[in-house]
Amino acid sequence: MCKSIFLALLTTGITAPTFAFSPNNNNAQLQSQSSKYVTNLHALPAVVVKDENLTFGSTLDLSRRKAKTSTSPFTQVTDAFPGALTNKELIQMIDETLTEIGYDKQKTLVATSLCCDEVNRPLESDIASTYTNNFWMGGLAGFPFGGAVAFGAMAAHIPDDGSCLMIYGPHVGVDSEGNVGTVERRGRVEGGSCCGSAVAASGYVADVLAGKTDKASIPDDIVHAQQAFVGDMLLPFAQRLEDAENKMAELPYALYEAQTGMVGKIIDKAASGVAGDGKIAVLGGIQINTPVEYSDYFLPLSFKLYNNQGELVKELGKDTAELEIQDDEEEETVEEMPTAEVEI
Repeated sequence: MCKSIFLALLTTGITAPTFAFSPNNNNAQLQSQSSKYVTNLHALPAVVVKDENLTFGSTLDLSRRKAKTSTSPFTQVTDAFPGALTNKELIQMIDETLTEIGYDKQKTLVATSLCCDEVNRPLESDIASTYTNNFWMGGLAGFPFGGAVAFGAMAAHIPDDGSCLMIYGPHVGVDSEGNVGTVERRGRVEGGSCCGSAVAASGYVADVLAGKTDKASIPDDIVHAQQAFVGDMLLPFAQRLEDAENKMAELPYALYEAQTGMVGKIIDKAASGVAGDGKIAVLGGIQINTPVEYSDYFLPLSFKLYNNQGELVKELGKDTAELEIQDDEEEETVEEMPTAEVEI
């Protein structure tokens, strides 16, 4: 039987407008610059095996990978999470902040630790329009389960003489009626939990707090390991969640604090993998998912710059004079967010 194997090479150019803050505009109005090529996909191979009437293989259909393009504001989000930025506003804030401290977009690698839920991919697509594709460290509920090993691998991929940006945080949905903890999903009539992993973990810690169940051990079966860790790391916040006026609104803040503790340990262990004078910018917050006709949001809660020794250089987005690291004998002026003790 005659068989032939050949390689199909795909060359595609993707265009998108770039944006920047106006330096003289405190309201951060957008200034659209001329369209630029963001990236080119060169010679991506698709192996196709032909056997008479049968064809095996796959092709790359870029039309199916579309970002959530709506930029319509959704006031229910800012009512529930004051200070939240639309994805577009967030990307522009990041771009302006990093440019001011000398980051070069062409030499910046972005690592994300966001939940694996598909509703979180639009933010990564938006990031790619400015910084190209990201390194993915996140697992269930947004915890950086890739750990120090994943961070070290990412650091080895940073362009020469470049730096990295890490974005992490849990996510939460806000549906069309303003309910927190749920969201309408594409193609589904009914909404659902968002984040489902977080909601399940909150139910578990509530039962442990109430004495309805015992604290679970981390399972030997790897297929349940991530969710078990999410529940375990949320346990220190059980009483706080129980006392909250709106548990679903408080839940992502608790998860953020648990994740901040984990991210700090990862930076401490793996920062040295960043070569030369490379820096590590770390943005933490809460990702907020909305119905498909509205923009998604992100609530920044911390934005810090570290050197490759894991030392805090400054907190970004505030007055530089106030945030320079103090001498050892001087009192630290930056108030740290409380973090959970998390072992990795």
